[in-house]
Amino acid sequence: MDGEKNRFVHDLRNPLNTISINAELGKLTLERTGDIRKAISIFETILTECQQCSQVLETLHNTRFTRALDSSSEGGET
Repeated sequence: MDGEKNRFVHDLRNPLNTISINAELGKLTLERTGDIRKAISIFETILTECQQCSQVLETLHNTRFTRALDSSSEGGET
């Protein structure tokens, strides 16, 4: 189960990193150059990465995780 969890965390961190970098770039682009076309392109990248995060979360939501329960650590319940 840890492998699956780590994969989902990794799959979310990548687009979140891209979103963060592009948000800063978009802010700087507008502040320093006012280049609206460049800013729009940057915001489109951000939106694409948000959609990627949403897809990963939807996959996570639809994934059934199983874990072997140790009856002694769960108070005898399985």
